[in-house]
Amino acid sequence: MRFYSRSMLFLLSASSCAFMAMLPPAHAEDTNTFTKLELSASGTTNSAPDQLTATFRAEARNKNAATAQQAVNALVQKITEQTSKNDAVQLAITGYDVSETRPDKEPAFWTATQRLSLKAQNGNALLPLAGQFQANGLILESLDWSISDDKREDLLLDAEKNAIAELKKQADTVAASLGLHVVRFSNVTISENPIIRPMPMMMSMARSADASAAAPSSTAQTQHVHANARATILLGP
Repeated sequence: MRFYSRSMLFLLSASSCAFMAMLPPAHAEDTNTFTKLELSASGTTNSAPDQLTATFRAEARNKNAATAQQAVNALVQKITEQTSKNDAVQLAITGYDVSETRPDKEPAFWTATQRLSLKAQNGNALLPLAGQFQANGLILESLDWSISDDKREDLLLDAEKNAIAELKKQADTVAASLGLHVVRFSNVTISENPIIRPMPMMMSMARSADASAAAPSSTAQTQHVHANARATILLGP
């Protein structure tokens, strides 16, 4: 029977750990034996927009700041009441500004301004209301079709799938031309590009009754969602 002291057991254990550390991993893969291929590809998916946004400006001028502000506040209150009767439209009241202007040869005056935006899923609900707001004195600054956040997530997934499919197609083509085959993909990264949408339609500052009586028009144009994919592909014989 053999007896070992604690110091001997420690030396044996340390020697065993050092020996095991020198051994290569059981399933280590030497990537240097493969041909490395760096590729990038893009994927696109198209869709009709499902959201229309109209941006308005309520504005009033007066030599008295309080009077200008009261006029803007009254107009915004009237618009809020009109919008509350239409469940298909969402109203957002945003920036408020009051500033003084001092012309060289004219009396000074104050300008009060507040911006509002209307959002709806279709033009049939929003455009007639936009015409009413113009008739009430609001200035329509822009009409912009866009894709809602929920729909955009689904479209982005499709764009990413298309980018990966294009990446695999390129890898197979290059591998075949070299007499090799694709072993696996490594270091895959995916990024998205901003949605390319038409420029918003800028509206003139028409204030006359004839110019603002009719509802504005806006055509929904197809929009594109893009995704990019990059990867290192390992090729083998």
